[in-house]
Amino acid sequence: MVLHRLLVAAGSAVVAFGVVAVAVVEALAPRADVGAGIVGVGAGALAALAVFVAVALFVEELAGPSRWAVDAVGAAGLSLLPVAAVVYVGAVSLSTTTVLGVAGVVAALAFAGGWIARERTA
Repeated sequence: MVLHRLLVAAGSAVVAFGVVAVAVVEALAPRADVGAGIVGVGAGALAALAVFVAVALFVEELAGPSRWAVDAVGAAGLSLLPVAAVVYVGAVSLSTTTVLGVAGVVAALAFAGGWIARERTA
């Protein structure tokens, strides 16, 4: 279960970093060019650290749909890493919408997997 904690926490931290960094950059972009990116990445890093610690501490205490939702967010974050790496090295060219769509499908599958596993054990 330690591996589950760390993987879900890491994936959730990736999602938190992305959401907070983009929100801060977009909010500050009309006023500052370079500073918006610096502040956005810093705020995203702090959010990622906070989410990593919170999820790693409390994910095993969750049950039912809340647990499946946290697992789904973690799976989406972990799916973003290899897709981003493939896009970064130039192996494929994907739009942001496609990348987020892939992460959404992975999240839906992870949530459904938790639900199906509960139905089998009940």
